[in-house]
Amino acid sequence: MDVTATERDFLSRLASQFWTSPPLFDHELVGRLVELGLVEAELLASGEVAYSITAAGRVTLS
Repeated sequence: MDVTATERDFLSRLASQFWTSPPLFDHELVGRLVELGLVEAELLASGEVAYSITAAGRVTLS
């Protein structure tokens, strides 16, 4: 699967920790990774979104 350098960097960072979006984050930037099943997104009660890498995302990095 082809991912951009920016997407690969984001996946690499998620491999070691989940990430919570800041209030004004453009979620479309990682929307493709979510659609591809490489990243999971969870809406938090605060309105922020927490992102974590999936097993498929880890395979993509290897």
